[in-house]
Amino acid sequence: MSESAVEILEEQLKQLLGKSVPDQAVYNINAAMELAGILETKGFTFQLKDMCPKSMTETNWRATFLKEDAVFSAENPQSSVAVCMAAVDALRNGS
Repeated sequence: MSESAVEILEEQLKQLLGKSVPDQAVYNINAAMELAGILETKGFTFQLKDMCPKSMTETNWRATFLKEDAVFSAENPQSSVAVCMAAVDALRNGS
């Protein structure tokens, strides 16, 4: 994901959540997990899965937010980006 795409993702989160977005959520998995916690308080269930668990060289993560029958999921080699992408989708379409 390009730097500008990451910046756009970060801006989308700020538009959807305002100041409650943890700093550096797109870049840092700990902050992204804080973001997941915020969505859990809004009624979402969260899952993060390593899609390449046996690979020593490849990484791909799937982040999923669930609410009732709706599933909001995203995949990315960076776990924090996957969480943020799925969070934006969930906030836009699942609230």
